[in-house]
Amino acid sequence: MLQFYKNKVFIMFQQLSFAIIQKKLISFQFYILIFLILILPYWGFFEIFQHLSILLFLSVIVSGIFNIKEILSNKYIITLSLFFLFCSLSLLWSPVQETTWEYWHNLHNYKYYFILLFSIFSMQLSLKTIKNLFFIMALSPIGISIIYYLNAFGVTHIYSALFFHGNSNLISHYLINNFFILYSATYFYILCFEFFIKKQYKSMIFSLITSIFFAVSLVIDPLSVARLMLVAFFLVLLVVPLFYLHKRYALILIALLLATSTLFISQNTKMQKGIKTITKAIEDEKYTGSWGHRLGFAIVGIKIFSEHPIIGRGINDVRARTIKFSKDNPQYFKGDKNRHFHNEHINFLVEVGIIGYTLFCIFIYLFLKLPIQNSFLNKLKYIFIIYFLLLMCGEHYISIQQTGSFFFIFIALTLLYHKEERLLRTNL
Repeated sequence: MLQFYKNKVFIMFQQLSFAIIQKKLISFQFYILIFLILILPYWGFFEIFQHLSILLFLSVIVSGIFNIKEILSNKYIITLSLFFLFCSLSLLWSPVQETTWEYWHNLHNYKYYFILLFSIFSMQLSLKTIKNLFFIMALSPIGISIIYYLNAFGVTHIYSALFFHGNSNLISHYLINNFFILYSATYFYILCFEFFIKKQYKSMIFSLITSIFFAVSLVIDPLSVARLMLVAFFLVLLVVPLFYLHKRYALILIALLLATSTLFISQNTKMQKGIKTITKAIEDEKYTGSWGHRLGFAIVGIKIFSEHPIIGRGINDVRARTIKFSKDNPQYFKGDKNRHFHNEHINFLVEVGIIGYTLFCIFIYLFLKLPIQNSFLNKLKYIFIIYFLLLMCGEHYISIQQTGSFFFIFIALTLLYHKEERLLRTNL
């Protein structure tokens, strides 16, 4: 009898110890995630980001909150996982049988996307905490914006447009940096309307000023202006009022914003230069300049896609095939040593064909239909996906691990928010 009670006390002690350790681990995971979000926009910390991502995943496994049954029953994660699996298996039908650095590079990216997606979705966070994490994501690139302002005023000379200089470089490349800033400007712009509808005017003014601060930093440093980013932000400016204002007022505001955007495009030398280069490429078939090259590379991508349209040529040798294509068709590559399409949509079509790209599109469709009761986050979800799909027309943002990781952190947090909303409704 005494032994029975001893065993019972021992089991209770074990359960209590595990509960305390689990609570500590869950708290630890939250702080890791905050740190991951804060350092993600800065290239100098990216190696730390990778290590912390693995640590987050391991802590989720050890803490016992990783629910494989829940993940396997989630249609959003399953669809995305099928896309990743199809990409990974594409080596089996690649025209080049041996594995290349390109294959391992892509697998390396997908590994971290899986880790982030599964770890964050498994975490135990309140609705308020998840909303705060979206806010932290919006503030994380503030250091980059400050550097841009300081560059413009001649105080510093830290130009991200000089590309990569190893892990010692704090910021990596203006396209990547501006990607994070665009989210910040968008977040506070939507938040401004949210506070306006609720008649919280002090908060509205703060959000408007913050949005302007981030938006201006996209253009204030001449070496860091990314034209497609500006086009995406113009789209955000025009679409968001439609969600909040009466049609009459929305149309008036859109007309004003459209006039301002048109004036900016007509007066800005970089925008005009881009329009001229793409016009020249269409009319004279001279694919020079940033936008001219992108049009030429898009044509190249479509031609390579037509070789293996159904299942693609795999994620193994796309660059090698493009280099070979450039030798036979040098007119598309004048003055540009890059051998990628500058277009993620075409890149997916070339890599995994119509089947793989359809899987990606199904996920996007399901994610857009994901019911989120919180009005602000629901609108942020729509706007983020819309402009991200637009940005994919100009660069390989999912293939870049920094921007790709941000995308999947956003996806994972949104799915987690939906899950917590559903649990709350069930409990009520």
